[in-house]
Amino acid sequence: MRNADVFHLLKLISRCGPLARVELAHRTRLAPSYVGAVVREAQNKGFVIERGLAPSSRGRRRVLLEMNPDLAQLVGIDIGTANLRIVVADFVGRILTHQCLPSETGNGKDHLLGLVYRELKRLLSQYPGIAAIGISHSGVIDQQAGKVLFWPKVSGWNDVPLKKIFEDAYALPTLIEDSVRSMAKAEQLFGLGKDLPQFIFVTVGMGIGSAIFVDGQLYEGADGLAGEFGHTTVDENGNLCTCGNRGCIELYSSASAIVGRVRAELEHGVASTLANELGGHPDELSVEKIAAAAQAHDRLSERVLAEAGMHLGTALAGIVNLLNPRRIILGGRVPQAANQLFLNPLLYNLRHRAFPQAQEKLEVVVSRLGEEAAALGAVLTVREMVLAARCREVDWNMSTTRRGLSPNRKVERDAAGPPTSSDTRIT
Repeated sequence: MRNADVFHLLKLISRCGPLARVELAHRTRLAPSYVGAVVREAQNKGFVIERGLAPSSRGRRRVLLEMNPDLAQLVGIDIGTANLRIVVADFVGRILTHQCLPSETGNGKDHLLGLVYRELKRLLSQYPGIAAIGISHSGVIDQQAGKVLFWPKVSGWNDVPLKKIFEDAYALPTLIEDSVRSMAKAEQLFGLGKDLPQFIFVTVGMGIGSAIFVDGQLYEGADGLAGEFGHTTVDENGNLCTCGNRGCIELYSSASAIVGRVRAELEHGVASTLANELGGHPDELSVEKIAAAAQAHDRLSERVLAEAGMHLGTALAGIVNLLNPRRIILGGRVPQAANQLFLNPLLYNLRHRAFPQAQEKLEVVVSRLGEEAAALGAVLTVREMVLAARCREVDWNMSTTRRGLSPNRKVERDAAGPPTSSDTRIT
C-alpha cells in the first residue's frame, strides 16, 4: 500500500465523513476491495472508527466511517481586532472547550501574545493530547512564511513571525491562516458551504473580507492575497482608508463603520433612543445595540444599517458579475445581528446592479456558525498537517495488492461530490 493512497482516503473521510466504504470507492475510483483493505488497516491502526449506519429504504444498510476523534487534540486560536478566541477540538472538529477574551490590542503586541500564552499554558496542562496549534489572524499574512505582514488597524504587527514564535515556545507544529479563510474553511466543512464546489464567503465584522472557493478548493491568488474584498472601491473620492486607498467598502459597511457613523450622528444631536440607552457612555455602542434599536424602529439605526447594506450590495454585484457564484455566505457580526434590516437593502441593490442572468440561481445566505468559527477553521487548517505526519509515522503493511485504478480515468481523490444543501434562497 502506498502512503499516498492511505492519506488521500483518510483526508476524504476527514473532510466529508462520515462516509460508507462504497462511497469512498466511488469518489476515489479505487476498487472496493482495495478500499476495504485500506479501511481495515486504518481501523487497526486507530485512525478510523465505524459510526452507525447510513439510512436506506431497501437492501443492506451501509456502515459509516469517520476519523477517530481521539487521534489527536488540536488548538485553534483566533486573534481578532476586538476579541481573542481559543478552542480545543478533537480530530473530527468537535469543540471540547472554548474561551473568549478581549484582545486589548491597544496595549501592544506583547500584551496580546501574553494573553495567548497564559491561556495556552492552562489548556496544555488540561489536554495532554494536543498535537498542533492553528492560528487565524485578522491582519494580512504570508501563510508560507508564517508571518503577519501588517495589521491595518493595529500598530506593532509588521513582519511578525508568528509561526516561529509559537513553535519555539511550545515545540508544537503551528500553521498561520487569515481569519476570513479560517471561517470559510469551517463553513465549507460544517456550515452552508458543505459539499458546494463553488461559493464565496464574505465576513462583515470590524473589517470586511472574503474567501473564494472554486471546484472545492480555496483560491488564494498568485501571492496568496486573494479575497481582500474589504478594500474594493465604491467611492473614488471617499474617505481615506487604513490601506491607503480611498472609498473602500470597509469604510461604509463594516461594524466599525456603522458604529462610527451612529456615534457621529448622536454627537451632532440626531434624535435616537440610543442616546438615552448609552447614558453618556458612547464607547459602549455596538452593532448589536444598533440592530436592537433598529428592530424597535429607531430611525437613525434603521437608516445607517440600510445604507451600509446598500453599499455592500453594490460591491457584491461586482463579484456576482465577475465570478458568477451559486451561493454567497455572509458571516460576521453585522449580518448576524442586523439580519433583514441589513440584508433587504443589500439584496435590493444587488438585484438592480448585477446581471439578471447571473442572479437567477444565486443564493445569499447568512452563516449559522457561531463566534468560534475562525478558531475552528484554524483547527481544520492544521488538522491535515497532523494527519499527513501521522500517516508517515505508520508502517502500512498489507498483503492486498493495489488494484482497481482505471487506466483511462483520472483518480479524483479529493472530489467532494455533488451539492446536497437544501437551504432556502433569500430573495
